[in-house]
Amino acid sequence: MASTDGLAGRTGRIAGVAELMYSRMVMSPKDFLRYLLAAACTLSIAGPARCQSGTWPDEYTVERQDAAGTLTLSTPYYTFRHDLKRGAEISLAALTHGSSPNLLVKPVDAYVRTPDGESFNAQNDASPEVALEKSDKARVVLVTCRLLSAKGKDSGIRLRTRYEYRWGYIKVRREFVFGAGPIAVRRVGVFSAVLDPSLDQYGYRQGIAEQEGVSPVSFGVMQWRKMRAGAFFDPPLQTRFVPRYLALANPGVEGIEWFVSDDLAQWDYQAAGKPGAGSCGVSSSVAPLGVAVSINPLDVSGQVPAQGTWTFDSYIGVPILEGHANPTWLHTSFGANGGKWVSEAQVKKWAESGIRTVHCHNDGDALGDGLFWRDGSYPPYPPEDMKKYDRTIDLCRTHGIRVATYFSNKELHPTTQSFKDHAEEWGRKPDDTGRLHHNLTRHGEYGAQMCLKSGWLKTLEANIDTVLKNHKLDGVYYDWNVALYCNNPLHVGKNSNGVSGQTGTLALSPTGHWDMDELLQLMEWTRERVGPKGLVVLHNTMAPMFATENFADRVVGMEWGYGRLTRSVPPVQELPLEWNFAGARSRGVIGYGSIDTSASARIPKVFAMQTLLTGVAPWPASDEAIALYKILAPLGDLTNYKFQDWRNRAIRLDAPDCISAVYSREGEAWILLGNTSPEPRQVRLRISPGKLPAPLRSLGSVQQIEGGASTTLDASRTIGEGESVRIPADGATLLRIAH
Repeated sequence: MASTDGLAGRTGRIAGVAELMYSRMVMSPKDFLRYLLAAACTLSIAGPARCQSGTWPDEYTVERQDAAGTLTLSTPYYTFRHDLKRGAEISLAALTHGSSPNLLVKPVDAYVRTPDGESFNAQNDASPEVALEKSDKARVVLVTCRLLSAKGKDSGIRLRTRYEYRWGYIKVRREFVFGAGPIAVRRVGVFSAVLDPSLDQYGYRQGIAEQEGVSPVSFGVMQWRKMRAGAFFDPPLQTRFVPRYLALANPGVEGIEWFVSDDLAQWDYQAAGKPGAGSCGVSSSVAPLGVAVSINPLDVSGQVPAQGTWTFDSYIGVPILEGHANPTWLHTSFGANGGKWVSEAQVKKWAESGIRTVHCHNDGDALGDGLFWRDGSYPPYPPEDMKKYDRTIDLCRTHGIRVATYFSNKELHPTTQSFKDHAEEWGRKPDDTGRLHHNLTRHGEYGAQMCLKSGWLKTLEANIDTVLKNHKLDGVYYDWNVALYCNNPLHVGKNSNGVSGQTGTLALSPTGHWDMDELLQLMEWTRERVGPKGLVVLHNTMAPMFATENFADRVVGMEWGYGRLTRSVPPVQELPLEWNFAGARSRGVIGYGSIDTSASARIPKVFAMQTLLTGVAPWPASDEAIALYKILAPLGDLTNYKFQDWRNRAIRLDAPDCISAVYSREGEAWILLGNTSPEPRQVRLRISPGKLPAPLRSLGSVQQIEGGASTTLDASRTIGEGESVRIPADGATLLRIAH
């Protein structure tokens, strides 16, 4: 029996075409229909109207095929499928505009291993109980299965899993029901899978609490590594602590993430009564070829008696890829500037330079004059400066520049009434001293750290709402947009998972938590508050995240955590995963965080050129970037194209210090050729038109565009022995090719 919803209103003629074309493909007719509709959304670029942005939540389509044993939940941007004949575990995770047909080479599984080494897995149950519910904006899948051995032996353990499908992520609750017990167990696994081999870069936020040595000002930042499938000498990740967060990605293309919910005691204390009794592994898999991931809240050499119910709350997230190139993000900021603010001439200059977004960033007393926006205060300035603030917003919007205002998601200034009334109640206690942590500046402080897992969340939302109601802003800029460890016992029992402050017989206080659930709530609220056309900018240095960034329009990072460039810029092959992450949003790479002040003048030029060729931009917009990015003007709206970076297979150059990038659409492509050498390069160019993102059957013309003039190249040579092309030193040139 099959049941569907969400496909009503689609025409039978389109469905028939999908069914006919399916005969040559490896997906169901309805999946292919959804693929066609999503593709139509992306490719309908000629008309004035465009389909809804991926930042705005849409309904899930749910299809259950009992005969085939599948339950599929999908949006225009991604699809998840449960295998109803294998524990109803997730067997498919696919991005409509990704490169892999399935990010899971081997499906997700959960299991328990006994002291004698026998494994009992969810996937071994061929007849799990599965129910569907709708909860507010979410679709919920409820699964109960038996943990069985490969030969069908029943462990007596039941696994209840609740999948709450939200926009861009799934909230997963695993409940291992051991009964009266006790049952001796050695390992408990909540997530085991082999991922596509293209996801060969990853990062994780360590699961080590501040009591164990992490600085109170630490974000718990990402540790970046590489794991290439089949590469025997890439060292695997082996940690005794379940990480707070883990993301694996094909840089700039796609990825998948897993992370824990608020209740950290579930992972650190529930199974063995102490931290360090679990494990996480990321390693190379040969059969099947891929990257193996295993997350185990219990993994000991001996045994632990298990009884009652062990509950583990976590998330799975994917980037929402819209199937087109991201618009170039040239951005800057403004502040009170001692009361001088910004002149109309400066705003006009911004607009002429290509800057299309700015934000007010004035959260610290940089000039020592007391004129700054104290986090959590309103109105932030004296009446005359409030008028200047509004005038600046009006000037920007008059010149076609969208405006946001800075908010810190973690800081509250001590001068505010909210701090005086609620600091101890809302404050983030980052260690076992019980003290608040204040983020200091040269002339005072930005504010004290708060935890979203408190009344601070609703107060922050009210603060943001007040500003947006009273000023003609396009949206918000969020700093400190990360979940952080907190040891304030006043927050225990207030999380969104419904945990009451107890896990089994263990009192949580003061074992700590973080505010991940509330961060996701804030992002969903923010997108709804600013609307589908509003502007949301996130600062996610060293802690990027698909689930939060899916609600954003722009993301900035790389402010700190890396060595600064002084004499050279590393080749594109060595750029960190954070540089462009999974390519889902326009991204800014902070120049002042990446380039040393002592660097030579050519370093910012090469830096800007490499951002250009990887689909991101320096942040804030540098003079070098403003000059260089004018090369893209002939393309018009970049979202009319598909983008591929230096790894594209359509362009071949014979100079190792020269790289290419491609903007492609039906009938034409624009090719960027970049030179990282301080000397001009004469390179031999070869083009494979059939390997473009939008393939060309033949190559009719090739033109090199420089300074408004064009030079015709020999198209036949470019697809044969190669055509000679000159690329300027530390710069780029543009080619247009057409059939």
